[in-house]
Amino acid sequence: MTTQEDVNIESYTEYSLGMTIFLTRLFTRIMLVGIRGLYWDDLFTCVAIAFWTADLVILKYIGVYGSSVGQTFETAAQLNAVQVESFRIGDKLTFASWNCYICLIWSMKAVVLFYYDRLTMNLWQNKLAKWVRIGTLITFSVAFIFQYTLCTPVELAWQVKPYPGDKCVFRRENYILFPILSIMSDLGIMAIPLPLLWQVKISLGRKLVLGFLFSSGIFIIIATLLRTVYSLRSLLDLLVATQWATREYLVTAFVVSAPAIKPLFSRRLWGLKGSTVTGTSGRYGSGRYGSGGSGLRSGKGSKAHTHSVVVESPHAQQSSSSSKDKDPKAFEMPSRAWPGRKGNNDKIRLPSEASQEHFVHYSDEEAGIYVTETFTVSSEERKRAA
Repeated sequence: MTTQEDVNIESYTEYSLGMTIFLTRLFTRIMLVGIRGLYWDDLFTCVAIAFWTADLVILKYIGVYGSSVGQTFETAAQLNAVQVESFRIGDKLTFASWNCYICLIWSMKAVVLFYYDRLTMNLWQNKLAKWVRIGTLITFSVAFIFQYTLCTPVELAWQVKPYPGDKCVFRRENYILFPILSIMSDLGIMAIPLPLLWQVKISLGRKLVLGFLFSSGIFIIIATLLRTVYSLRSLLDLLVATQWATREYLVTAFVVSAPAIKPLFSRRLWGLKGSTVTGTSGRYGSGRYGSGGSGLRSGKGSKAHTHSVVVESPHAQQSSSSSKDKDPKAFEMPSRAWPGRKGNNDKIRLPSEASQEHFVHYSDEEAGIYVTETFTVSSEERKRAA
């Protein structure tokens, strides 16, 4: 039988692993783009850290004060004043833990959603990502409203004596509705990047690797279903639900953070020679855009977002008159950093042929773009002045 000590050990272990994953993600992002280049997914990573920490503390004190889970009308009537007050505190903490669960799970969904917002720039999937974000916000709202309307008035959720009823204590409906809403959101999130894998021209092996990476949300769904099944089987044992909740947290944290951590193992990040995106030879000058050296590291901080840059097609450099015209095949890449900050570049222009390769090769490194002397690079202000 599971004991409180066993649950505490597992919870602290999984919390430590989860924090390591989140902090590694933030470290990678700061290495890539600097603090000024952080985006909403990085903010929601911090939000997830806060709610997981709060939930861990809450679960610890639930074990101290206990709760009304397992009580009946008869047993609740026999509780003394000290027990009633202790269980009331525990029930309030249990209610707060449900709130933390909702906010933590959906904040981690926001992490991957805003990651895909950057990843799908200038692709039709970016509009899909926007609609999935709206849908995910709706599921979050439904879950939160349901949490406060399942048992009304809400004070019944921490009423101990007289017994408020199983609906207010066990909250069985939460274990059913929340997984449904969560899985719906996860399926929508998984639908964002996968269709493009059929269009890009890369080897089958790379498609399988990327497909596995982008479809890893299936592991979140599995963790959610397992938590639901085992929690419903053991409604009288709050420790079982606690165990599976922390396991679901860890799996979700790993899945949503893995794509952003991947650049940490890139040679470019550590200043080794290599390119971010490789195109057809001769199409973009030397056949690549990105860094030939330590581009990401030197692009940290405010310098990475000073002004818009234009990467001109080599065809536009053949004459002085044509160099002043925009390449008809170019597309604008909006920067992905905090909006409204003075000095942020609004848009970056790259050859249109690079859009799919940007998705496949460039991954999370777009905000730290660094253009070498391979291309003619100038600010839009200078081009207008010329």
